[in-house]
Amino acid sequence: MLYIFRVSDLSGEAMKKRLIVNADDFGIHETVNKAVYRGFESGILTSTSIMAGGRAFDDAVAMAKTMGDIGIGIHLTLVGGLETVLPQAEVPSITWDNGVLCNNYVDLILRDLKGLIRAEDVYNEWDAQIRKILDTGLSVTHIDGHQHMHMWNHFFPIALSLAKKYKIHCMRVPDESLTFGLSFRPKSLFRFSAKNALSLMARNHRDSLKKAGIKSNDHFFGMLYGGHFHEQRMYDAAGKLEAGVTEFMCHPAANSQLMESTFHWGYHGEDELKALLSLRLKNELKEKDVELISYRDL
Repeated sequence: MLYIFRVSDLSGEAMKKRLIVNADDFGIHETVNKAVYRGFESGILTSTSIMAGGRAFDDAVAMAKTMGDIGIGIHLTLVGGLETVLPQAEVPSITWDNGVLCNNYVDLILRDLKGLIRAEDVYNEWDAQIRKILDTGLSVTHIDGHQHMHMWNHFFPIALSLAKKYKIHCMRVPDESLTFGLSFRPKSLFRFSAKNALSLMARNHRDSLKKAGIKSNDHFFGMLYGGHFHEQRMYDAAGKLEAGVTEFMCHPAANSQLMESTFHWGYHGEDELKALLSLRLKNELKEKDVELISYRDL
């Protein structure tokens, strides 16, 4: 059996600092697509994750085919108020009363804990999402998940099974440092606690990925700052990079107001796009000898 290890397991790469900068939600809206294009062409963006059920999916696919060697991941989706790829009647346990996926991970997890989510529905919908993306001819580098639901304990085995089925050799592990962002303010404390709960869950899946020969990032930033990963925060995170492969997860948009009027997430996508285009940040990474890569380079 062939075992494939994380980059930091290889002595020749162990001392290097390598950074994947990934934009999530490619295909969800034209303004996100525009930001991904600008971030890759003129900034530090190296990778993006496409949503098969996004309303601007076709636009994203056409754009991706003009973007050279950008890494393209599959953004497995069970939340976000989006339509499913399969007809609702075929995956009823993961669609809500209005016929679309639920708005957020809390609602989904609560339904799953009540035993109301059928694993077969999750498998079939994610399988359809992957096939829809692969059928475009795009070269896929990795799998990740919208609101990280690919790491939820009941769903991770499904994501792993599909990664093996389609020979997708990398998967994001959103394992942010447990001490990062500690705050005792009530609102911040809830987000910090939720971040750590997910990080611990994701960390526990590393052995399964390794045994399956699927590579992953070693370190991660962007969960605590989801939708708010502005330039100073990204600059500060760049100063904390450790040896191995780190992923910055970001959510850029060319027009934050347009995104907010559609999805009401409170994201500041324009600020994140400015971070990706920041010459100050680019110079900082260069000065610290950080190599910008995508999951393809693993």
